[in-house]
Amino acid sequence: MVFPQVINYNIDLVYNITFENSSNNFGVSDVWGYTDEIGNEYAVVGYKDGTSIINVSQNPHLEVANIIGPSNGDYYFHRDYKTYGDFLYIVNEMYGGDVGMQVIDLSPLPENSPIQLETYNYIGQSHNLWIDPSGFAFIEHQVGDNIQIVNLEDQSQPVYESTFGNLASNCHDIYTKNNIAYVSEGWSNQYGIYDISDLNNIIPLANIPCDGYAHNAWANDSGNLLVTTEETENKTIKIWDISDLNNINLLGEYLGENNLAHNVHIKDNLVYISHYTTGIKIIDIFNPLWPVEVAAYDTYPLNDGDGFYGCWGAYPFTSNGYVYASDMQYGLYILDFDEVSAGWVSGTIYFNNTIPFENASIKAMLNNKIFNSDENGFFHIGFPEGEHTFIINNQDTVFIDFYPHESTTQNIFIGGELIMGDINQDMTIDILDVIIIVNIILGDFNPNEQEIWAGDINQDNIINIQDVIILVQIILNRN
Repeated sequence: MVFPQVINYNIDLVYNITFENSSNNFGVSDVWGYTDEIGNEYAVVGYKDGTSIINVSQNPHLEVANIIGPSNGDYYFHRDYKTYGDFLYIVNEMYGGDVGMQVIDLSPLPENSPIQLETYNYIGQSHNLWIDPSGFAFIEHQVGDNIQIVNLEDQSQPVYESTFGNLASNCHDIYTKNNIAYVSEGWSNQYGIYDISDLNNIIPLANIPCDGYAHNAWANDSGNLLVTTEETENKTIKIWDISDLNNINLLGEYLGENNLAHNVHIKDNLVYISHYTTGIKIIDIFNPLWPVEVAAYDTYPLNDGDGFYGCWGAYPFTSNGYVYASDMQYGLYILDFDEVSAGWVSGTIYFNNTIPFENASIKAMLNNKIFNSDENGFFHIGFPEGEHTFIINNQDTVFIDFYPHESTTQNIFIGGELIMGDINQDMTIDILDVIIIVNIILGDFNPNEQEIWAGDINQDNIINIQDVIILVQIILNRN
């Protein structure tokens, strides 16, 4: 099989672990992580028959547990994970044995295998759960109340605590922080924000409407930004200012090449995106008005097409710089990421030292992304920190320096000194230039900005027969 060119940068593959998929080539689902008492890191990944726990601090990376779970009735084999203390909690959307929230004691690691305890069965199928640091699990509940709240004071024996009742209708995903719940409410087409300081009296605070499916939301550490995904083609990942819940504003947007994003998690200023067929994308939102892609790894090399294939989950909350990415077809990717920040550079592109180069193409060699100058030659580029190479109009090579979380100015001068009439820029005005200018007039040659400038000899903003006459006179007079 011949794969198209994939572009991976600023993040390195450590290891790829494949799993047996179903006959329709699905099975690998979400991924989470755990760190034991001596610092070993583990990846927790869903596959067709259950859950695999892998010690990624060892080489080779060994599976330390395989927890069988319900596996019937779901084309994609949805499973979701969270850890709290030394316990792993698992929900899924399938039917079969052991339906409910599975409870796994991870504390025997690394010397001994994890222990599966009694399953919490006050729920059936569930798409998603979240565990607040205060010790309460919030479980999306497909039948009955929209979100069930479970007390994990005794981590080995979860106990029903409360419910959202009729609030958060069509809940698909929930995230909590500082007594605030952010609920992605699916086909209700909104993200609900709730006060959960009193679990017996949950209070709606605000909602953010969306055109697509309200799929996933995550707040930054300071709680002033919320990043949302809609899992709908051509619907962007959005960055919202939620510092004033009475005046929520959209600040920035991002979308990868396949135009379909899945989930986001935020660590520091970086958003880790499971972006289906384009793999994992990492964007810097230090300046939320100008989010910048700073790293990418394509877990699905087959294509960057639309559809629900490729990267399902991305887990960044490790202590060793690893990022885990789960791909529905290609398994678990263990990636090494040395955090990279964005920088921003503005300026004007000039040719002939003083003439703005309008609508110029600025192609980055790092990742083939293309930026453009405007009608005044002005450009603004956000890019990973460091010195990077760009090609202007597939012709001139320039180097631009980006400094972490700084905005700088750098004008670009290309092409050297142009000579009026020297259309092919060979430093000689001759019959070759006449041929080019005639072809421009006939429409057989598409000139760039330098060629237009050099060919408009009488500077009347149009290239026509008058310019040909002047050009011929220049050649004759010179000879």
